[in-house]
Amino acid sequence: MQESVIYQDIFQKGEQKGEVKFCLMLLNQRFGEIDSEILERVKILPIEQLETLGAALFNISEVADLSLG
Repeated sequence: MQESVIYQDIFQKGEQKGEVKFCLMLLNQRFGEIDSEILERVKILPIEQLETLGAALFNISEVADLSLG
């Protein structure tokens, strides 16, 4: 079952939701209230970019330094 495509898709979507939630929490804690445009862009990032964002938050000092693509 764990090897099925459907299982993997559900698992990955759940993992992505957790990553999004964690990154948004870090952003809010680091910078306070975040612009809704940035929030929406974070929500659609793939897992790999969410992980990169989470690590990068320790090295940036302003929201303007975010590069979300």
